[in-house]
Amino acid sequence: MTRIRGPAADTVAAVAVLAVCAVAAQETGPTAWWQWLLVCAVAAGVAVRRRWALPAALVTFAASGAVLASGVIAPHAAPGLYAAVALTQYAVAAALPPSRSVPELVAATGAAAALGPRWPTAAAMAALTVAVSWAAGRLVRHRRHLAEHLFQERTARAVTEERLRIARDMHDTVAHSLSMIAMKASVARHVAGVRPEESGHALEVIETASREALLEMRRTIGLLRADDDHDLRTLTDGAEQAGLRVRASIHGEEKLPAGVRLSVYRIVQESLTNVIRHAQATCCTVEVTASADAVTVQIADDGTATPAHGMTGYGLRGMRERVTGHGGDLHAGPRDGGGFVVTATIPYRP
Repeated sequence: MTRIRGPAADTVAAVAVLAVCAVAAQETGPTAWWQWLLVCAVAAGVAVRRRWALPAALVTFAASGAVLASGVIAPHAAPGLYAAVALTQYAVAAALPPSRSVPELVAATGAAAALGPRWPTAAAMAALTVAVSWAAGRLVRHRRHLAEHLFQERTARAVTEERLRIARDMHDTVAHSLSMIAMKASVARHVAGVRPEESGHALEVIETASREALLEMRRTIGLLRADDDHDLRTLTDGAEQAGLRVRASIHGEEKLPAGVRLSVYRIVQESLTNVIRHAQATCCTVEVTASADAVTVQIADDGTATPAHGMTGYGLRGMRERVTGHGGDLHAGPRDGGGFVVTATIPYRP
């Protein structure tokens, strides 16, 4: 259901105040045109209270007092007047700083007290209405300021987190590419004089990896636009070129949200980097399976060395931060039968 807001809500409130005052005026007998004019002034103040808060409050309060003094509405039958005063006083306190709203509060309270000798009950009701509505408006204004301050803090924190994320992505990109470059450079150096053709292949891999690293770094520095493509197949192909046999099973990657897809890409990238650098593995399995509301990522190898840096270093910490940032879970450690396994589950909304 659509909610009525802003000037439209004020117009509805003004019409309601006018209707209630008209019903109350009918109980006291015939009403002169100038008395109707005073009642319309009360409703007009309610209608423009957001645009001209202070003038609207002064007009409404003065017109309400004149209506009571003219006798067109009895003090005990004036809920419409009290409602109009409450709405305009609330608008003053919510829209204006204390330096302007407090003097108006004092003046309105004093005017309400002036009604005491003739209408004690009406004076008490008016003073109470002014005080309570002004306090409510001040509370709302204070909450708005807190919300604005919180928004500014969140914005600043988001900028800082984005910078940290870019730093992690730069680390992932450079570490993954340099690992393959270093390995292939070592191969090229050892076989340069014996098998020149394999040395040429290693140099070709180095060239490809370096070009891809430069491209990825440009994407990262460009704040990782959401439409950038992060294909897991390029990672597995690059790992195979580095000498690691990879069995990949990837299902449903294309339907993942951009942020989740990037996190999956970085998890696979960092895991393959750790396998190449530390695990002394010959084979690695990469499984990515996306269901209706979550994606599961598992990277397992048959290595014989304990990848200590991968378990406790910056890479795993970065993966864990990515996963927990989406509300998921990550587990990493040795697996039964040898090797190392990383398993991550990331929930998402379709």
